[in-house]
Amino acid sequence: MKQLKRPAVWATALVLMCALAGAVWYFELRPLGAARLMALLPAGDGPTLYVDIALLRRAGLLEKLAGQAGAEEEEYRRFVEATGFNYRTDLDAALLRFGPGGTLMAVAGRFDLEKLKTYALAHGGRCAATLCTMQGSAPERQISWMPAGRNLLAVGVGADPMTAALMGSGGRLAFRPPDAALWLHLPGSELRPRDGLPPGLSAFLSGLEGAARAMLSVERRGTEFAVALEAPAATPAQAGAMAERLTESTQMLTKLLARENRKPDPAELSGILASGTFRAEGSVVRGWWPIPAAFAERFGK
Repeated sequence: MKQLKRPAVWATALVLMCALAGAVWYFELRPLGAARLMALLPAGDGPTLYVDIALLRRAGLLEKLAGQAGAEEEEYRRFVEATGFNYRTDLDAALLRFGPGGTLMAVAGRFDLEKLKTYALAHGGRCAATLCTMQGSAPERQISWMPAGRNLLAVGVGADPMTAALMGSGGRLAFRPPDAALWLHLPGSELRPRDGLPPGLSAFLSGLEGAARAMLSVERRGTEFAVALEAPAATPAQAGAMAERLTESTQMLTKLLARENRKPDPAELSGILASGTFRAEGSVVRGWWPIPAAFAERFGK
C-alpha cells in the first residue's frame, strides 16, 4: 500500500472527520475511546490521528469510504486469505502517530497472530519472540508488529525494522485525548503553510501559526454535532489574532465561491468549511464547524 505524504494525510483526515461527524449526528453512536491505545505510544509528540473504525462500520459509512467489498487489489485479497484479517470486519480502532522516523500505530481488533507470523515468514520476513517484521512496498518501508494486550497490536512502519518495539513504553504524552470518535492532533511545529497543501487547508494552518498545538475532534453540543477546534496560544492577544485570521479565511472561502456563482452547499464539504466560527477564550482559540442535517443524511443513506 502506497504511503501517503503528510499533506495528503491532513486533507484526508479533515474530510474523514466531517464524514464521521455526519455519521455520529445521524446514528448517535457511542465512540470506543482512544485512552487504551494512547497508553501504547512512547513519550514524545507528533501529528496523531484516531479513528473509531467500529463506529464507521456500524453506521454503514466504512463501505462508502473504502468502496465495495471485493474491489480490493489481488495482493490484498491474498493477504486476507492467508492471515484471516480483513480491516472491514476485524479492525475496531486505529491510532496513528506520524514522525520523521516513520509511523507508529496502535490498533484494536481481532488478529490471528500465528497466521500473521506465518505470512511474514512466507514473504521473507523475520520473527523474534513476539516481534515480526517484513519488507513493505519500498526499502524505507519496513513493517513491524507485536501484540500489545488483548485484541491490541502495536505496528511500526519506517526504515528501522524494529520500529514497533518503540511501542508499549507508556511514556509521558504531550496531550490528553478527547472523548471523541475521531480526532486529529497537530503539534505547533505542523501549524504552518507549506507547498503541496490544498489552498483551504493551507489558509487554515496559516491562521493557526504560533499556536502550541491544535486539536480537531467530532463533538456534540445539545442536538448539534460538529467538528470542534481547540488551539492554545501563548497569550490572549495572540489567541484573538488567530481567531481573527481564521474568521477572515472562512469569509474568503465564501467570497471565492460567490465568484464562481456558487453558494456554500450544506450537503457538501464546502458548506461545512464556510460555516466555521471562531473565538478566543483567554489564551485558547476555539472553532466550531456545524454538521448540517443535509450532510449527515447524505452519509446515512
